[in-house]
Amino acid sequence: MEITVQGFSEKSLRPEVGRLHATVQAEANTKDDVLAKVTAVVTAFGDELRRLEALDEPPLREVVVRPITTSSWRPVNRGKMQPPIFTANASAQADFTDFAALADIAAAFGATDHLNLTYVEWRLTDETRLAVEAQCVAAAVLAAKDRAATMAKAAGAGDVRFLSVADPGLLGDRSARDLAYGAPASAGLMRSKSAMDVQGIEIAPEDITVSVTVQARFSADEA
Repeated sequence: MEITVQGFSEKSLRPEVGRLHATVQAEANTKDDVLAKVTAVVTAFGDELRRLEALDEPPLREVVVRPITTSSWRPVNRGKMQPPIFTANASAQADFTDFAALADIAAAFGATDHLNLTYVEWRLTDETRLAVEAQCVAAAVLAAKDRAATMAKAAGAGDVRFLSVADPGLLGDRSARDLAYGAPASAGLMRSKSAMDVQGIEIAPEDITVSVTVQARFSADEA
């Protein structure tokens, strides 16, 4: 007898990193004016992030400030082309491990003209994510074996033996793919986002769930 089953495991943890995403955007009648506006904000915001990064015990890591880009467009009023409007944009992100410092930055810069603190992405460190995924894989395989053993017992068969184990849809038959349809990813990591308002944000880290699904095929001696 062959038995094909699916095993699932998940674990929820408190986030270790809050990745702050921010954008800077402005418009002006000349390219020089719009560049001056955006450059001033990017410089002030970036300098503060780098100051924190340089502390002996930094509350953040991996600061990324992307270059300023510009564009222009010409509005039309009553069928007549108007003088061009110039736009400048930039973006930045920083990974905070100290959420109180993240709240301080949001409060200090939340109402800054042309700066939009878009959201916080709650994450795990790579080391933690890989370790938890490994734990979930092991638990999912055991769950698959337990399920197969229950089926074998109900069918009056003997002990089950592994024939193969794989991520969903990789056992090579249609029934396995159908079983996996709509199931969680083989190693899924749910990251949550926290919205902000212009006055700063309330830092409320949400749990991150790591989930793993496997499929396994077993043999069992029929009674």
